[in-house]
Amino acid sequence: MKSSTEATNTGMIILLARFHVTIENQIYKHMKKLIILGALAAFSLTPEINAQSTTQLISVAGKQVNTKTSDLTKRKAHQPIVILEAGNSESLAVWDNLFDQVAEFSPVLAYDRPGLGKSSISEETPSLDIRVKELEALLNEMNIEPPYILVGNNWGNLLIREFAAAHPNEVQGMVYVDPVMDTDNPDKLRDALNSQNLDGELLASEYLAFQRLSMSRRSTGAKPESDLFLKMLVENQLNWSSQDVPEVASQVIIGRKNNIQTIFGQQTTHYKEIKGFLISSKVDFFDQYSLENPEYSLLLSSGSMNFLPTQEPTQIAQSIRQVLYTDPMTKIIKATQTLSPEEFGRYVSDMQTYIPASLLNEYEINMQAYNLMRFDKFEHALVLFKNNLENHPNSANANDSMGDGLMALGRVEEAVPLYKKAVELGAQPQHSDLELFKKNLTKGEEMLAEKGK
Repeated sequence: MKSSTEATNTGMIILLARFHVTIENQIYKHMKKLIILGALAAFSLTPEINAQSTTQLISVAGKQVNTKTSDLTKRKAHQPIVILEAGNSESLAVWDNLFDQVAEFSPVLAYDRPGLGKSSISEETPSLDIRVKELEALLNEMNIEPPYILVGNNWGNLLIREFAAAHPNEVQGMVYVDPVMDTDNPDKLRDALNSQNLDGELLASEYLAFQRLSMSRRSTGAKPESDLFLKMLVENQLNWSSQDVPEVASQVIIGRKNNIQTIFGQQTTHYKEIKGFLISSKVDFFDQYSLENPEYSLLLSSGSMNFLPTQEPTQIAQSIRQVLYTDPMTKIIKATQTLSPEEFGRYVSDMQTYIPASLLNEYEINMQAYNLMRFDKFEHALVLFKNNLENHPNSANANDSMGDGLMALGRVEEAVPLYKKAVELGAQPQHSDLELFKKNLTKGEEMLAEKGK
């Protein structure tokens, strides 16, 4: 035999099914991914952090790691932090033009890998796996919890993909700036050039010679990492699909400008031709890849490949924003799987401090709350209804929906006044759902009277 509370809950589910058929039919529509394209006009309305950067040497396993962070003390619980991973043999200084722009809207970390910049030289021969472990140790030492948005520059993209593959549940988004990939391998480059009726053997050998010459200029501390990259090139180990990364919002940015670099006063004979081919092959690859993998989008920049962090920092910052802002409603639903109602309430309130209000509007939050009720997440749904009511106290719909949330939990006495308020607010001017509000009030009053018998 059902208890009175169980009976009330059952009755309310039936009531909700009757009075919110229209809403039920729209729930799935509003669960689709929200893709934010372009420069986002909403940027001007975005809550901004009064950023303060700190440069600090952190002791990790007896070695000093040079770091630069925004004010991490202002980071909210479960708020993503942006991690900037520099390219091969680059120090964190490569991000100087970008860092402050990102710090205006997100916590951010940049660091020098061992042997680079101001970090200690490591005796350990580097590998992708070792570099991932070094980042893990740094994050642990600094008490920087996930989620993470990873940003890589050229070779640094291999590292962020390796990290994401090792920690799929900790990464919320990825931004790839001029990523190295399969066609950077000399053999792949040779075959692709041959297919274009070019001298692939000659051009690929000149390309590899150019890379060797470029890396010969690296500092002593940077040499082990340069040697690793050169080894991967010689052995044709670059493979974009080799790492099983999570399906998260991802931006790929490719610099289209084909400028000729000079090394020791000499130019490689065919370097411009080689670089132009590398650029076009990457554009073609990621254009198709983004069609097949909808979590990816491609941005073509007028800047020079491998120089975008210094030439086009604003484009990169906008891409990071786009990843941060993608599909907040799905993130809210996902949070209910791991957070208690109390923690969930803080999470939603915190999110509203760094995600634009236009993406967390009353209507969308209301839809997600009803969706949670469909899966018996009544306490979590009530958190969203309450949040909406606090932000929209004069909304007839917010009052009515809060009443629904309370009724589903058997809290009839608290629900009826909210239904009354919804009817009052919906009368002037007349709300399109006024009759629904009245029916809910009548049903609530009937249940309250029945409960009092």
